[in-house]
Amino acid sequence: MDADRRLLIACLDLTALGDDEDERSIEALCERAIRPFGDDELTVAAVCIWPRSVSLARDRLSATGVRVAVATGGFPLPDAPLPRRIEEIRRAVDAGADEVDVPVNRFLLDEPDALVGELRSTREAAGSATWKAIVETGALEPEQILVVGQAALDAGADFLKTSTGKGTPGATPEAVQLLADLVAGAERPVGIKVSGGIREAGQAGTYLDLVRVTFGRDWPSPRTFRIGASALLDSLVA
Repeated sequence: MDADRRLLIACLDLTALGDDEDERSIEALCERAIRPFGDDELTVAAVCIWPRSVSLARDRLSATGVRVAVATGGFPLPDAPLPRRIEEIRRAVDAGADEVDVPVNRFLLDEPDALVGELRSTREAAGSATWKAIVETGALEPEQILVVGQAALDAGADFLKTSTGKGTPGATPEAVQLLADLVAGAERPVGIKVSGGIREAGQAGTYLDLVRVTFGRDWPSPRTFRIGASALLDSLVA
């Protein structure tokens, strides 16, 4: 396997966010995350799961280097009351989440003070966990993507993520470039997570090339670049 495919696997957030995920499917997910090639030492970066499976995944992935990412904070649609969403984030972190993938409340675009307040509360609730702020680029115009993404950066987001992959168009090169431009202007290290509709190795390679053009060939790593997908690993391994 070539170096770029191995890098993409190492940057993969292997995702299981179906409505029917159960203990058996999460155990299988964790096994695949640890051993995508059977006995190879390469692992994915993280598994991305529902809050109800955090403890199980934490137990299965202990000491493997694979991180536990949790779709929380109202995922996929941030329309619940803010205190409920914040409590969900705190519970995920307390249960052992290393990372939280949280949708930014795009419905507050016309209420910038409220949006800033929600984002600051999210940062506080995430604590030491990595906070991936989901911009939901497919639901926004380009200028709105920039506004939402910058607000998340200002509040302390560790990653800007394109999409929940639920109910709206997923990632596009144009949207990822907008997020990359924001990250390039940040005064601290920030990562990018590309998510939503990425199933083939060629698609993933397009985004890898895009971030390399913006940041340099050696920039992408699990610390700075993630691809969230459920079916992509099969294509990368094949």
